Amino acid sequence: MTQIVELEGVTKDYGNSTRALSDVRLSLRKGNWTTVMGPSGSGKTTMLNIIGCLDSPTGGKVNIAGVDIAGLDQRGLTKFRRENIGWIFQQYHLVPYLTALENVMLSQFYSGIVDEPLAVEMLTKVGIGHRLQHYPAQLSGGEQQRVCIARALVNEPSLILADEPTGNLDQNNGKIVLDLLERLREEGHTIIIVTHNTEIAGLGDRTIELVDGKISLDRINERKHGEVI
Repeated sequence: MTQIVELEGVTKDYGNSTRALSDVRLSLRKGNWTTVMGPSGSGKTTMLNIIGCLDSPTGGKVNIAGVDIAGLDQRGLTKFRRENIGWIFQQYHLVPYLTALENVMLSQFYSGIVDEPLAVEMLTKVGIGHRLQHYPAQLSGGEQQRVCIARALVNEPSLILADEPTGNLDQNNGKIVLDLLERLREEGHTIIIVTHNTEIAGLGDRTIELVDGKISLDRINERKHGEVI
């Protein structure tokens, strides 16, 4: 199976005294769900930001979807991120004066291709096709997060990155979002989730734990039907 993320000796320093990541070596397969765990300050979000091209390493090599990120200038990096990375954040980052449909189409606008039927299809896919014309304030937290997932999917990215996607949700809405992510994985999407929630750790194909900027655990999980990846 093709490797979609390859980190080789990745280090990230902030200033002269803070090292967020230290010689991280990681290879992730296309079509898998990887869960990244670890205490606060362990480097989880820093690693996700580097994979998602929101930050750059101090040292080491980052290859995403076959592209050496170091070879891209700022414009190229922005274009690559738009076309290959779908982000789902704990904070929904929806524009309050735009409808659910318009929020998803806004992501298309920045990519240069606006396709309203596709945006409707993505919102229907995540189960809120009946809420297209509702504004964020008219949606529950779970519905807003599903708008975010539709927004992440609409440009057909190589990677879906989720930073604490259930952090602001109650148990029921959290389960809806996780079930949706599981369905996306079954359809072949590559998913990386950063979370503090230990109940999520056993979901997906692989669990990685970071401690003090280093990988302390790398475990292959057993699928629910018994197949080991």
